[in-house]
Amino acid sequence: MKRILFQLIFLLLFKVSFAQFNAPLSHTYNANFEKDLHAIGISEHTSIKPFKLSINDTTHYNSISPIETKKTYLHNFLNDNLFFVKSKNYEFYVNPLLQLEVGADDKNRFVNTRGIELKGRIGNKVRFNSSFYENQMNVSDYIYDYMLAHNRVVPGQGMAKINGINTNSDLDFYFSQAYVNYDASDYFNFEIGHGKNFFGDGYRSMILSDNTFNYPYFKLTTNIWKIKYVNLFSSLQQLDWITDPRDISREKFNATHYLSANIGSRLTLSLFESIIIGEDSLGNVFNINYLNPIIFYRPVEYSISYSRQGNAVMGLGFKYKLSDLSHLYGQLVLDEFTLSELGAGNGYWANKFGGQIGFKCFDLFGYENLSFQTEINSARPFTFSHKHPILSFSHYSQPLAHPFGANFLENVSILRYRQKRWTADLKVVVAKYGGQIDGDSRNYGSDILVSYDENREDYGNEVAQGNTTDLQFVDFRLGYLINPITNLKLEVGVSNRTTKDLSTSAENQYIFFGLKTDLRNIYYDF
Repeated sequence: MKRILFQLIFLLLFKVSFAQFNAPLSHTYNANFEKDLHAIGISEHTSIKPFKLSINDTTHYNSISPIETKKTYLHNFLNDNLFFVKSKNYEFYVNPLLQLEVGADDKNRFVNTRGIELKGRIGNKVRFNSSFYENQMNVSDYIYDYMLAHNRVVPGQGMAKINGINTNSDLDFYFSQAYVNYDASDYFNFEIGHGKNFFGDGYRSMILSDNTFNYPYFKLTTNIWKIKYVNLFSSLQQLDWITDPRDISREKFNATHYLSANIGSRLTLSLFESIIIGEDSLGNVFNINYLNPIIFYRPVEYSISYSRQGNAVMGLGFKYKLSDLSHLYGQLVLDEFTLSELGAGNGYWANKFGGQIGFKCFDLFGYENLSFQTEINSARPFTFSHKHPILSFSHYSQPLAHPFGANFLENVSILRYRQKRWTADLKVVVAKYGGQIDGDSRNYGSDILVSYDENREDYGNEVAQGNTTDLQFVDFRLGYLINPITNLKLEVGVSNRTTKDLSTSAENQYIFFGLKTDLRNIYYDF
């Protein structure tokens, strides 16, 4: 009875139009309430993220007793929004954003991030959120090497200034995100912002994840009956620091349709299609043909001149609730394939596809707030790449889907536990991925930023080909939650990363301690 009552309250929180805000794109934040999102009888479309929650997301922390203090602002810092103004017609909130971390591997490392968040409501239909981070950090060598190979882009956080020449010195960069959300009616919601989106029920997404840097977007969400339909239009950038340092960025436009349908009380099916078009010879990017909210993109692509054709990607997804506390989920992504060659099983290069299959359960072995998740992700060589690199399924030198890009096989397993204010997270990533071989000019299809016409073999392609690398990444974190609203926590942890390819092996063990507002995903597990 208690569980049924809680689910009814939770459902009301989701349906009241004036209470809907975007939850942070944070796996650890979402872990506090997603058990009830996935329960049988809750008809939420959980593959569409960010979730919509009440302004302060009271559903997951109202059982936590506040830290008592008589100082008003200290009480707010520890338990509530730091500054706020509330009335019937508007609400405004201001919070600090922090990540103050010291750590060490073979060298001393640090993260020094300070920022501010402003969020609020105007009337019953308009909500907004804006956040800004200033960052200085010194990162592990494998992250720094990744940056140098990807136009100085810190994974998921934008291009950094390096205070030093060809040395792993301090990095300095800014990071900001914002959105304005408007409920036009019970059925239509409009949002314009600069941020990220995520489609999928897994830790990774094989169609669109929050792996990249932020981008400007416009989103129309239609919610009718058991169907939720998203139109997402984004402005992306293709970086090329080496070719032209004075003009390193070229624009490209992305249009996406995502349809999610709940079938019965257990099954959810989804359909995804997306197309990227880049600058033509005149510098034009936008094409009005792709603004149709319901049309399929492939016919549009072939109806316009060849010079304006884009790179289309399609996908399927599913979730099946085995019980209130467990479900299966998966995705299939199709970039390109030839049916006759697929049946031949000859490793044809243009059979470009990938997929995901996963399982998640809550209250494992009867322990409340103990969850377990495991998933397998894979993509064949050349998936998400294009003849013209500007049309690759990427933004800011990073894949829009999986961090590995293509030509990989991966297993991710995550165990999470929360007891009042204490949290513990264990993540294990085991992967095999391909790469370039020193002295070999052949394109093995791993780097989606390289043209698939460049030195490829037409047949005999297989997953993890080339300089095959075995990766094992183990990450353990123990945290103490200070402020549930900002997810402010003290955290200590250790990660161990080992890689072995055809000629070398490497190991990195990183130990850290920090204070942070854990409101975003940053992926260093590659």
